[in-house]
Amino acid sequence: MNFLRRFLAAIQRQIAVVLAIATYENNRKSTGTSLGAWEAIVTPLQIMLFFIVMRVGFSFLRGSNRYAAGGSTDMYFNIVVFIASGFAIAFLFRQGAIKALSGLKLRAPLYYKRVQPLDILLALLVNDFRAISTISLGIFGLVWYFTWSFQLDSPGLAISVYLLTILMALGFGVCLVFLGQFNKWVTRILKRILNRVIIFTSGIFFATFELPEYTRPFVTWNPILHAVELFRYSMNNQYPIPGISLSYLVWCSIILFGFSLILYRTNESLLVEANDD
Repeated sequence: MNFLRRFLAAIQRQIAVVLAIATYENNRKSTGTSLGAWEAIVTPLQIMLFFIVMRVGFSFLRGSNRYAAGGSTDMYFNIVVFIASGFAIAFLFRQGAIKALSGLKLRAPLYYKRVQPLDILLALLVNDFRAISTISLGIFGLVWYFTWSFQLDSPGLAISVYLLTILMALGFGVCLVFLGQFNKWVTRILKRILNRVIIFTSGIFFATFELPEYTRPFVTWNPILHAVELFRYSMNNQYPIPGISLSYLVWCSIILFGFSLILYRTNESLLVEANDD
């Protein structure tokens, strides 16, 4: 019983440390911009609106004048819900990967024994999770309010997919942190590649069933696509998801997270960089 109490107390302390770092990082960034704390929400919102315009534009160019989800996906989703559901998953993973590539630095106010490099990465993910969740829930709420249609067929699947995405983002981020330590040019190249790969293969603005069958293997290798499509399927079980597998997403998340823990445990000292800014 005493062991359980000590374990729970240690978990609570660690959560408090991560949340404190997240608050510190959020406050530090808000003082360096005219938007203040709103920048964390405004920037992702601009990108999401860009994807919505892109989707509508593609639909218009191919001869569709319907401003629902564009093309055949309007049978299952409103365009805003369609884009927001993909954005909520893919952008969370993207933010974790890009920030991890920039490296983790223990700044002077955070430089004491209890703060570990993994805590900083978790804090960054917490801030991104807060911002993206706020945007997504706000958009879903507005759409459901004006259309008077709420649909979430499999809430358990939605929660599972979201947690698996966070787990995979954390594991992938830890691996990229070590990669970013070696060569800055490699880091810059990887940032550009990741941005393009995540945008064009994660299904943010397209559905898998819209693609010709012979082209699907070129995108279904990406586990983020599986997460995005499964998340949409959890909202509407009539939504077709050919070539999408929950087991593939689970295995990718477990393997990536497990490998990252081993890598972190054996090379933790390489991540500690003191910085006084």
